[in-house]
Amino acid sequence: MGSEILIKQFLKEFPEFNGCYKEHLEFNQEFLGHVFFGDEISTYVENLLCQNNDIEQIVKFFSFFEWMAIQKNLYINQVLSTTILYNLGGNSDLLQKAESYMKPHTKKLSKEIEALHSGNLPL
Repeated sequence: MGSEILIKQFLKEFPEFNGCYKEHLEFNQEFLGHVFFGDEISTYVENLLCQNNDIEQIVKFFSFFEWMAIQKNLYINQVLSTTILYNLGGNSDLLQKAESYMKPHTKKLSKEIEALHSGNLPL
């Protein structure tokens, strides 16, 4: 159920990814949120952040990520945290750029993921 809500909302916000979504379905025979958002969306957003020339699109993605962060559906939260934010955290320069666009709930999840990476979990 969470995966259906996620992809429906994503394609509503970003219809330009319909082709990628259809290719993903053909290849995988089903929607795999972590794979789709890891392979397609995370990579796309990382490139946007590196180029830093389409601020409007970057802001739009981080608004969508905030929507993901505030959902009560665990699956949607996990796709954001363990796929998108995890990937962004793998590059400190990229993460620093991303943080300037993150809204409060996304930033909180990002900090939690980074704490898990570093082993600096609060006691």
